[in-house]
Amino acid sequence: MNDSTLTRLVCSLLADLPGWEWRPLGPDYQDDETAIFYGAIDATPDRAIGARVYSGTDDPVKVLSSRRMQLRFRGRPGRVDDADNMADLAFLRLQGVSRVGGISGIRRESMSPSTADDTDRQQRTDNYTLILDNQEASP
Repeated sequence: MNDSTLTRLVCSLLADLPGWEWRPLGPDYQDDETAIFYGAIDATPDRAIGARVYSGTDDPVKVLSSRRMQLRFRGRPGRVDDADNMADLAFLRLQGVSRVGGISGIRRESMSPSTADDTDRQQRTDNYTLILDNQEASP
């Protein structure tokens, strides 16, 4: 599985959460939605998640691949807990996913609070390891 397919799959898994939307082809996200982006987060809406693959390993002998993915969360202005709450929901959706769309397993490896942006929207990043199914690991 290539990295763009994997990123899109994770975005679609997150979109299973109520109020979380993944619309890569539009229309624009509404203010009351939690937007899911491939990569960089747009300026609106306030609540947003960006997903991006950033590292991985490929073992040609075991035909096993893994990828690291970072999720960046941005909450509503003035809500110090909002990015954490979003990350908790994402964790509940992703942690332990098994045998879905070519993903053998997902586990969170780390998290880090980040600084608020210029409009006081708190941010946080979580890092996950995704193990790809052996059948899907080869190019």
